[in-house]
Amino acid sequence: MPVNIKVIFDQLKNIASILKEVDKIEQYQQILNAQNELLSMQQKIKELEEDNNKLRDQLQTKGKIILRDSCYWIQDSEKLDGPYCTRCWDKNKDMIRLNPTYLGSPYAVCPECKNSYQTREDESAGTSTGGMSLLGENYS
Repeated sequence: MPVNIKVIFDQLKNIASILKEVDKIEQYQQILNAQNELLSMQQKIKELEEDNNKLRDQLQTKGKIILRDSCYWIQDSEKLDGPYCTRCWDKNKDMIRLNPTYLGSPYAVCPECKNSYQTREDESAGTSTGGMSLLGENYS
């Protein structure tokens, strides 16, 4: 049975009003303390729910991540999405999309940590990264 904090808070407020009217100051103060504690608990519940949702999202994302050419990509059905920074995910579980250093460049940089990555074949250097570009175009 879910607890409705608003209902409990309103009931405590009504009790506090009655106690104040009959000059029960000590009991009135106890009710005010209980209300403050209830508000603190409500904030803590909200924080825990947010943390729980974030962890669920990270767990779902983790199941879709693949490492390819030193970058992370998200495999969703038949589509690859990315590339994403390996450092940011490994350290903070943040999926930060890499940005190309310039249009058509085989290199990309993380806007968060500033790490650089080679994301596709650089014909001038003779290196290969599996034929995937930042735009998801297949170069293989």
